[in-house]
Amino acid sequence: MKTPIFIGRKSLPIFTLLLSISFSILFLSCQKSTETLSNEEIATRKGPKNPPPPPPPPPFYFTNCNMNPLYSATFTVGVPANIQFTKNYVNSPGGSYPAFTSATVNGITISAPAGTFDVGSGSVVFTATGTPIGTGVFQIWIGVGNIQQCLAFFSVLNQPASGPTVDPGPTEGSTGVVNFIYRGQSVSYTTVRAGDGKIWLQQNLGSPQVAMAVWDEASYGDYFQWGRWDDGHQVRNSPTIAGGSSLLNPSNIPSGNPNFIVGQTAGTMWWGTGGLSTDTWSGSSATSTNGKDPCVALGAGWRLPTAADWQNLKNYDDLDGALAAYMSNLKLPAAGFRSGNGGFVYAGGESYYWTATASGSNAIGLFISDNTYLATLQASYRGEGFNCRCVKD
Repeated sequence: MKTPIFIGRKSLPIFTLLLSISFSILFLSCQKSTETLSNEEIATRKGPKNPPPPPPPPPFYFTNCNMNPLYSATFTVGVPANIQFTKNYVNSPGGSYPAFTSATVNGITISAPAGTFDVGSGSVVFTATGTPIGTGVFQIWIGVGNIQQCLAFFSVLNQPASGPTVDPGPTEGSTGVVNFIYRGQSVSYTTVRAGDGKIWLQQNLGSPQVAMAVWDEASYGDYFQWGRWDDGHQVRNSPTIAGGSSLLNPSNIPSGNPNFIVGQTAGTMWWGTGGLSTDTWSGSSATSTNGKDPCVALGAGWRLPTAADWQNLKNYDDLDGALAAYMSNLKLPAAGFRSGNGGFVYAGGESYYWTATASGSNAIGLFISDNTYLATLQASYRGEGFNCRCVKD
């Protein structure tokens, strides 16, 4: 039998002391351990930080919307139409989409059948149907599935001029019709009695209609290089060709050339060297000093206006500024011009019209600014592409 250990009164203080020392050592050890922890260790012990939210997906949208004045479709007032056009998209997540039908605007409705998006990029074919009620430029919101909606633009043209050739009446603003051959086809253009008392075309050469707005792209027409004629070079989508010694003036292309001649130096620009103030743009023969007049195709008495003709018209019709020029008897749109490198500049904002008048190695053009609200006659490079109006003696 084991003898029990008895702790007497005298033994208790020693035991208490030992116990206190043990707790003190343990406390100091914990305190020291906490003080030596690094910030990284402390942060780790607190637990992981919240991860940042994932970036939003890139926008899923049509890339060729809202490109005024690049319209999606063109109609003629009162004529039923069924026209398809394509819109391209990017950043598609894929997936299917239901059929789409737009609101009806000016008699036109746009629709697309149900389908499936390609992942990444692809396209959707829309169909515009209906009978336009009025002329002008209109827009309709379109979209399929979860793609961002955008505006599709469409223009409605006037019915083209028709009927026999007849001059306008004697009253300012009265209109008539002239029939002629242009680009190998029979066309009918509207004519007008302007404020100067003369008969002018009320639409640009190459345009299917009288302008309905300052920036009515359908009325811009063609862009001629000075001294050149209806040989195809003036069409907006005509190809370009580099100029040079064999393409200096009309004598080098007596039968025409369907290319817009481009160049950046005098030796490569159309009629950039050898031009004289005595050069002309009249009649129907091409020489080294004369270009064929495209206006002679309209019939007897028709010709390109001279600088004096435009100046005289300015005395009667307000042409100062793009809006005033459009509201004048001539309904001049702001078609911009085609530069010497073949690109188009200032379409929808400014107007440039050729005169038949040379100026040294250059030629005089009518420039109508929407910023300064002026219409001025100034010398310009013959290699630039300007619009043409015709006047009748």
